[in-house]
Amino acid sequence: MMKGGFEMYSAKEAAEMTGLTTATLRYYEKEQLLPAIERTEQRYRQYSDTDIEWINMVQCLRMANVPIRSIREYILLLTQGGKTILQRRFMVQEYIDDLHSQMANLQNALALTEKKLTFYEELLQSPSAQNLTYLEEWNLFKSKGES
Repeated sequence: MMKGGFEMYSAKEAAEMTGLTTATLRYYEKEQLLPAIERTEQRYRQYSDTDIEWINMVQCLRMANVPIRSIREYILLLTQGGKTILQRRFMVQEYIDDLHSQMANLQNALALTEKKLTFYEELLQSPSAQNLTYLEEWNLFKSKGES
């Protein structure tokens, strides 16, 4: 639907475009993570391209495990304009630092999981492995990691 020369989308269309559910869109709006969403005369939500971009920004922050309250604070600062750039820059730097930490933790988890997979593949080559207790298996895994 066009409004004032701009494309407008229903909640269902916005959900499809962003990969979110309509319930999540309503939640984001309730939590004040989105600007005021326009309504039709029948009170149905109508999303603009700008709203979709805003939703994508919120999604990105959520994928970075930024808490809702922090996103709300960031958005409040964003809506206040240029006088809050320094504060927002500081927040974004914290998000980046947290992401680097998460990535390091994920790399460690991936390395351990890959080691465990290799260990299981080796165990499957040995018929006697089925007779191992979990403690024997654990000690064998630990001893492989020490070598």
